[in-house]
Formats: sequence, structure tokens, C-alpha cells
Amino acid sequence: MIKSIRIENIALIQEQYIEFESGLNVLSGETGAGKSIIINALCFALGSRADKSLIRNGQDFAKVTLEFNVQMTDKLASILKEMDVEQEDTLIIVRKMSVDGKNEIKVNGVPQTLSMLKRLTILLCDVYGQFEHANLLDEKRHLQVLDEFGGDEVFCLIEKFNEKLSECREIKNQINALGGDESERAKKIDFLNFQINEINSISPQVGEDESLTAQKDIMANAEKLKEAYLLARQALDGDEYGARLAVSSARNKISTIVNIDPTMKEIVDRLYSLDAEIDDLSTSLGNKAEACDFDAEEFAKVDGRLDAIKMLKRKYGATIDEVLKAKDDAETELNNLINAEQTIIKLNTELSGKLNELKLIGGKLTAARNKFARVLEKDILRELKELGMEKSQFVVDIQSSFDEQMLAANGLDKVTFMFSANAGEPIKELSKIISGGELSRFMLAFKSSLAKLNNIGTQVYDEIDAGISGHIGQTIAIKLNKIATTCQVITISHLPQIVAMADHLYKIEKFEKGGKTYTQLNLQNEQESLNEIARLSGGANIGSHAIEFAKEMKQWATEIKKNGIHN
Repeated sequence: MIKSIRIENIALIQEQYIEFESGLNVLSGETGAGKSIIINALCFALGSRADKSLIRNGQDFAKVTLEFNVQMTDKLASILKEMDVEQEDTLIIVRKMSVDGKNEIKVNGVPQTLSMLKRLTILLCDVYGQFEHANLLDEKRHLQVLDEFGGDEVFCLIEKFNEKLSECREIKNQINALGGDESERAKKIDFLNFQINEINSISPQVGEDESLTAQKDIMANAEKLKEAYLLARQALDGDEYGARLAVSSARNKISTIVNIDPTMKEIVDRLYSLDAEIDDLSTSLGNKAEACDFDAEEFAKVDGRLDAIKMLKRKYGATIDEVLKAKDDAETELNNLINAEQTIIKLNTELSGKLNELKLIGGKLTAARNKFARVLEKDILRELKELGMEKSQFVVDIQSSFDEQMLAANGLDKVTFMFSANAGEPIKELSKIISGGELSRFMLAFKSSLAKLNNIGTQVYDEIDAGISGHIGQTIAIKLNKIATTCQVITISHLPQIVAMADHLYKIEKFEKGGKTYTQLNLQNEQESLNEIARLSGGANIGSHAIEFAKEMKQWATEIKKNGIHN
């Protein structure tokens, strides 16, 4: 159970230390006084979302210290071992958040993650918030709620089901990688053949695109190039000023003096070599000029080839190397598909066996859920009877189906809670038929059943009495008293019946000091408790009649506790 809570810088609370006791702890006070701040602080320490708006205005941090007295169970011991926390009778949880976004969580001084904190606190305390009824009305959560009621037996089967489902999905992935079923494989083979044939029909060569691009540039500038080639050749072969004639003239002149200066023999030989080089250059330039002569058909052929290669690169890769690799990969995959028939037959046989195992586990899971559904129905109806709803009906409807193509995690079942509050009324989906006051009692019945099953030491209710009054308020008070005999209960209430039933009453008051607003919570003595019952019964002006009524209410509650009346 919760032994104490210390709240620092949460909303209107600057600092508050509260000691809770066993039994029924009731928090009362005027609307807006800040009762829900206590619950919000508690939820923060238990692992709810860290909302920086909780930090008191002008402060740098908010901090909650929560002390539990615990009875060690196997589950709790296992979690504490994972958290590297010693097994002790006292657990101290500290959670702090700062305006700069830093968060700190410690359990008995050992730093922890938020996920580990939640795994721990779900075993220690169950909180019913004002808006939690929305979860119960959401049919998508009914399966989860039933599984929580089923506990380890159900979760063990869910784990086995999900493991087997994972195995089935892995085999299906392998089959899909080999082309899937026969029809899908045939389509894949056709597609791969098309890709291979398309690339082979063009048969690009590495570097060909670059060569074709250069050739196309030459064709596009043919006239300009031919003119340059011919002018250059003329400069070599011209009759008056050609390089050939100049070299020949120089050679002839030097030849006449070789007998005088024998060293000129080398110059003459070099001029002869230069003459041969000019011949070669002239021929090359002539060939280049001739190469510029082409027709439109040749240009279209080069241009078309380039377009074909560009198309391949758009579809299969940025370069010819990548295109050719894509072809190789397609050929490899095609060969695998062609040779995959025996492998697929083997995988399909394996898959069929796994699906049969999955169906068997799913059937066991459905049977377990049906078993616990009947227990839950009886528990809820018994609790509802104690809450004055003797004629109500509650059914956990389970619909199961095994569709190989629609398999999902957590089993084969769809769960819907069905309800009827009064005799003669048809049973319908809970979300479509239950009223506000009925929902409060239903939630109390539901939480009571789950808490007993899971051996949770503390139940917290944030205005479980919303939407009810009169005789039903008495019924709720009696029920809370019964729950409080087996576990600690902390509840916010505006009903005098529940406040009268409190074993320990705390009043929350709001006040101003120094231009700032504060909230303070104080344990009430006997007279203060009577005043609060009277206030809730008759308003702000408490007279002698209201006090007498409060005494009668308190006496009624005392008799209920003394005689053990629970309905």
C-alpha cells in the first residue's frame, strides 16, 4: 500500500507531505480546490506522461516521492531483480522533471527507465481516472481487458501464438522471395525474361554511350570540322606557301653545303624525316575531312542508339555498368525461380504444418479466454448485485475465426462486452447502452474484480461517484468500504455517504498568500469530518440540523463497518 507521498512544485502545491493509511482514504473539498492535483502527482510518480505544465509557476522542477509498503510476490521479485533493486518491504519511488526537459526516475535510489517504472507500479497500484471509462467503452480494448483478467495462463498462450505466427510469416516471406504461388511465380518469370531480353536486344557495351556522344558531337559540327581539316591540309601541301614546299626548299639549300660542313648531314636527314611526317599529317587530315561526309541516316542511327541506351539507364541504372549488373541480377533471380519449384513445395508443406499448429494454439487461447470470460461474467454480476444492479446482465461475447490471409497478433478472437442494466431490456454492446451512473458502478465492479485477481495493494479512484447520488451513493460507499477491507483505497469524492464511510478523511483547501495561490491537504479529526459531511449535505451554511444529519450519516457508516454489511 501507499505509505506516503511528498509533492514538490506540482501545480498549486508548493510542498505537501501526506501519510496514507490502510482502509478507505477519502479526499474531499470544494470544487476547484485541487483534489485532482493529488491524483495527477500520484500518476506522475507511477509513470504517466511527464507534462511540464504540471510544474508550479515560477519553479524549475517538479518532484514526487512515493513510499510503498509491499508484500513480496514472485512477479514483484522478478521485476525488482531486473531493475537491480534489493527485495525489501519498502519501496521508495522518486520522479523528477525539470523545465529544461530533464527527467529522473529512481527506485530505492537506483536509476530506472520509464518503461521499467510502469512495469513495477502496475503491480502496486491501480488508478481509475475520471476519463478512464472511455477505455472500457472502446471495443478495441475489450480483448486486452479480458486477457489482463486471464493473467499468466492467457499471456503464455498469446506468447506461443505470436511466436508461431512469426514463424509462419517468415516462411511466407521465403515463399514470396521465390515468387510466391505458381501464378505469381509465372508473372515474375515473365517480367524477368522481359527485362533480360530488353537489355540483350540493345546489348550496350561499357563506354559505348561516351563514344556515341562524341561521335554525335562530331556529326553535329561536321561542316566546321571539315573546313578546318582541309585548311590545315592546304597549309601543309600548298603550292606556294605550303609547309611541304618550305621544307623541301630548306633541304635543297642545306644539301649544297654538306661537303663544306659535314655536320649539316644530320639536318638534311631530319628535314627528310619532316617531309615524311608532313605526308602522314596530310593523309590524316584528308581522312578526317572524308569522315565528315555522312548522310542523315547515319546520324539518325547514332542518335537512336544513344536514345536506346538512355532508356536502359533510366530503367535499370545510372550507368551501363549498372544496367549490365541489373541484367546479371535478373538472370540469377530467374534461374532461382525456375529451379525453386521443389523448394517452394517443401516450404508450403512446412507452412501448412505451422498453420495447423497456429490454429491449435489459437483454439487453446480461445478456450482459455472463454473460461476466464465466464469467471469474469460471474464476478462482475456479483459485484453489480452488491452495487444495487440485481437485474443487470453482462456477457463477454467472443467471436473467433481462422483466416490464413487475415491473421493478426494475439490470437483469433474478437471480444465485445455486452450489457443490460434492467430486466426486460435486450442485451447490447456496452458502449451503446450504459448510462453515466451505471457506468460508474460498472467501473467500480470491474476494477474490484481485477484488483482481487491481480492482488493489487492500492486502488485509487478519481471521482468514481460522478453522476450518482442518493441511494446509489450509499451503495457505492458500502462497496468501497468492502474493497477497503482487503486493500488500501484512495478516492476523491463529493458524496456525503462516501465521506461518512471514510476511515481517514483528508480535506483539500485552496488559499492565497503573498499574491500566490496554494493548495493544502489536511487530515480531518472527528469534528472536522462531521463538518465536511454536513457541508456536502447542506451547503456552505452549516446549521445544527446539518450537523445532526452528519452524525446520523457517520453512525450509519459505523454500523455498516461493525456489522460487515456489503450489500
